[in-house]
Amino acid sequence: MAAGMKTANRVDILNRQRRQAFDRERLERVAVWLLDALGLQGTELSLVLLSDRGIRELNRQYLRRDRATDVLAFSQREGPLGTGREPGLLGDVVISLESARRQAAAPGIHWERELDRLLIHGVLHLLGYEHTRGPEEALRMRQRERALLRRLRGRFPG
Repeated sequence: MAAGMKTANRVDILNRQRRQAFDRERLERVAVWLLDALGLQGTELSLVLLSDRGIRELNRQYLRRDRATDVLAFSQREGPLGTGREPGLLGDVVISLESARRQAAAPGIHWERELDRLLIHGVLHLLGYEHTRGPEEALRMRQRERALLRRLRGRFPG
């Protein structure tokens, strides 16, 4: 590969629910944009879309929390610098489209924007951001999330 040439990012979307319709092409474009905006190159992200029931099962199985949630993140990178066995594999972001729709029902929240926010939130978790480590970390994550959402709105108005 020529010097300075970027390696493309890849997003695989796996839809494991049937009730909530979504714009798959837009979601994939947003996810690829996000990886690029974060300075990642040659990265693969899996995005899994579930119902509340499906995400509750994962939450119970892997995190021992017997409840549905809106987003889960399962990193494929290990260690302080994110060096796993396959360096290009970032991990899995799992989103409950049912929860996203419900949250988007609040006044002033658009469905696609809520989906964007959950995607950003999940990817930030994969990169080591963690809002449960205390108020400073929560603020750091929230600020990064908001900054990315602002940039995204400029790129994908709607």
